[in-house]
Amino acid sequence: MAKVEKNFEVVKKYYFRKKGVLETQGYDEIGEAYFELYPVELDGKLGFADSNGEIVIPIIYDRQLHGNNEYLDLKKNNLCGLIKHDGSLVIDFCWDDMKLNDLSEDLIPVAIDKKWGFVNVKTKETQIEPAYDKVKFFKNGFAPVCINDKWGMIDANGNMIAKPKYLLDSYFEGDFAIVFEGGSWEYGRGGRIISDSNCKIVNKKGYEIVSDCSWIERTGINTFTLKRKENGQTVKTVKQFIAFLDYIVVINDGEYLKGYITTKGKYSEKNEYDEGLKKFSVWYTNAKYVGGGTWSVIDYSGKPIEIPAYKLKEVKESLLA
Repeated sequence: MAKVEKNFEVVKKYYFRKKGVLETQGYDEIGEAYFELYPVELDGKLGFADSNGEIVIPIIYDRQLHGNNEYLDLKKNNLCGLIKHDGSLVIDFCWDDMKLNDLSEDLIPVAIDKKWGFVNVKTKETQIEPAYDKVKFFKNGFAPVCINDKWGMIDANGNMIAKPKYLLDSYFEGDFAIVFEGGSWEYGRGGRIISDSNCKIVNKKGYEIVSDCSWIERTGINTFTLKRKENGQTVKTVKQFIAFLDYIVVINDGEYLKGYITTKGKYSEKNEYDEGLKKFSVWYTNAKYVGGGTWSVIDYSGKPIEIPAYKLKEVKESLLA
């Protein structure tokens, strides 16, 4: 019996181009170009070809999960792995799941036996062993992790910075993170809606330096507007935290100018664009301290301490400069 040749009806946008339309070479299907690579299928397996129709990634994979301008995460023998666009292997096909979309700071989330950890795509080593029920991407050197439906944070070495006891995942912006303990939450039109929760501020050593607020809003890099219930009334307080090696300076209810903080950390009245970082400056309600308020000092556990008056004076002068 003569072998039946595989036919593929070329669809506009889906064919290879080289002075016109190339032959499909008997593939079962050719997909639309994906980061200049064309997915091709043959006998239930997947590979990738370049714009000349040359196979650059062998047709040996079960399916594609995601991709970006450098990597593709694929499945082979029902296990996940990571390759580059030239077909070179980055992460062995030994994982149950993988989140290429959450690759950040060279760390990609991977899972085995329903536990998540991280592999470093540069060293190709497992940097954080799978031990968490859920994880999010790294940002500013830290990532949220979840155990038993409670969230905490780890650093890039896998050290637990904030124990998993919070309602939602949080990130450090500047030197501090807003966390929520207790209560409940749901998705609303404006994002996540939290109710009946104690809001807290955590520093990068895992200490809660502010706790038991009904709501905390970030209104500057390290400046927050806090709401508390006192005698049945809502009381607002603006706190700014200035972190040093051994202590934190706290300004209560200072005076501030609204404006922008540039990507270089400087105050600006106008929005600025950083060509190198491809980012705009960030607008804040409390962008620049201009005086006033009550000053105090705490250690990293939140305990009040004393420091020499001249050091406080230097901090204030630097803020007002």
